[in-house]
Amino acid sequence: MPTTLNEQQETIRKFRSIANFLTVIGAIDYTHIRVKKVIADGGQLYINRKGFSSINGQVVCDADLKIMDIVTRWRGSVHDSRIFRECRLKQRFEAGAFSGILLGDSGYPCTPYLFTA
Repeated sequence: MPTTLNEQQETIRKFRSIANFLTVIGAIDYTHIRVKKVIADGGQLYINRKGFSSINGQVVCDADLKIMDIVTRWRGSVHDSRIFRECRLKQRFEAGAFSGILLGDSGYPCTPYLFTA
């Protein structure tokens, strides 16, 4: 994630040039990374809503599609809103570390720093 105010303003400027988003600093989404079927106890927790074993990965990218933040430690059955709720990035937004907002889909909660579609 951009750390200095100048880096944040440059990221916001790039999003503005794409779709006239005024204060967007990143786009957030998740994806399922397929893994071999887990046989051990708790293996069913890796089964996602699509029915296959996976790790759930949360990614934030900038306007150039560069990955700025990634979390890949959750089993496939975990919902993306929980991943965000418990990630360090959320804590940083709540602490005021960023001057912009994130854009996400309806799987995420709408907050003052995360707008959803």
